[in-house]
Amino acid sequence: LLKQESPELLQLIEDFEIKLMELKDELHPLLQMVKNGTIPQGKGSRYLQTKYQLYLNYCANISFYLVLKSKRMPVRSHPVIERLVAYRTIINDLAVIDQKLSSQVRMLLKNYYNKKEDKIRREKKFAVFLPLDVKKNKFKRAPALANGRAPAGEPSDESDLDEEAALKYYKMMEEKLKLKRKQNEDQDTAEEAAVLEGADPDKKRGVTYQMIKNKGLTPRRKKIDRNPRVKHREKFRRARIRRRGQVREVRREVQRYGGEHSGIRAGVKKSRKLQ
Repeated sequence: LLKQESPELLQLIEDFEIKLMELKDELHPLLQMVKNGTIPQGKGSRYLQTKYQLYLNYCANISFYLVLKSKRMPVRSHPVIERLVAYRTIINDLAVIDQKLSSQVRMLLKNYYNKKEDKIRREKKFAVFLPLDVKKNKFKRAPALANGRAPAGEPSDESDLDEEAALKYYKMMEEKLKLKRKQNEDQDTAEEAAVLEGADPDKKRGVTYQMIKNKGLTPRRKKIDRNPRVKHREKFRRARIRRRGQVREVRREVQRYGGEHSGIRAGVKKSRKLQ
């Protein structure tokens, strides 16, 4: 059913995996050598950079195609199909150049991975004398080459040395922790003994902070009731507001009267009846 709906899907997934492996194991190390100066600037370096960008764009378009398929969107008339066909055609055209340069590329990659393995060996030799850095200098295998040739494996002696160094470091830390616990226990025992020796059996026990703070069942009070001065000030402020509503303040006519700022309520009567 999958082949009937989209026969190109399986081929694109396979291409995606192969091209990502080539990017990681071949093109990325070669570009690192271009940056380091191992490969001189020229047509070869420009070809590697172009091929790197081409593979990245091809993989990006394949991933976009897979996203569309996962959302069950129609892709037959989508522009991404045309781009994939165009990129695939260019990659097929580059196969002739890749075949001519395959021996040189293989030699450069072999030297690159050999140097990398030598560096890891040197770090692991020093890691035996520095047990704190064992985890940082943990051995990582070099990735296999895209042409199927895997780099030479590390000897088992170095892995044994790593395990021994890790065990030594673990035992050393365990002994330190045991010694620290023992010192703390001895100190606590000495303090308790000193307290028991100096304590008077007839003397009353001292009060603790928990005893002082233990108020029992007390009613919940408002925050404003804590300070009487603040409470009276707040009462006075609210009384002034109420009084201003009952008796208006005398206002002197410094400027010409322009009406009330807050408006006039027509239904309010504050006059006195004359009998």
